[in-house]
Amino acid sequence: MHGVGGIEGEDPTFDQARQPARVIAALGIAPGQHIADIGAGRGYFTLRLSDAVGPEGQLVSTDVDDAVIQQLRMRVSARKNVVVRKVGPDDPGLEAGAYDLILLSEVDHFLSDRAAYLMKLRAALAPHGRIAVTHLRAMRPPLVAAAQAAGLFIASEDTSLPDHYLLILQPASSH
Repeated sequence: MHGVGGIEGEDPTFDQARQPARVIAALGIAPGQHIADIGAGRGYFTLRLSDAVGPEGQLVSTDVDDAVIQQLRMRVSARKNVVVRKVGPDDPGLEAGAYDLILLSEVDHFLSDRAAYLMKLRAALAPHGRIAVTHLRAMRPPLVAAAQAAGLFIASEDTSLPDHYLLILQPASSH
């Protein structure tokens, strides 16, 4: 079990591979934004994202697993800007047009239909909203194909992470 880096229970080896501070910086989150952490698990990025949006922002963290959701709720219980939601495997559980940023970190390979799920995430984006995906480099080709099928384009890519990619996707109609 890996904890959140910089927070109790962190695993420095895991953080070295994942580079969480670099990922958060690359996301360009502004205080006050409304963001979502899809498939948040035990909250590897949740606390960092909560810090990034600040007290005026809101973070919605989702997962499909009851036990993980319970652990996540306990971890964030003192944070007023985090909402934890249990969702179905094909339903992101996000309001339409509401999110400045949606993060998927090492979860897209679990989706039964990546393109259909990305279409649902696209509908949840606010104007100029972005979807960020980070995963192992070997997982990039199916994600890129699904993004194109969902009408998303790669707005930017960070290739400086040791073993992972970070893609920022936006709706094709917004560029």
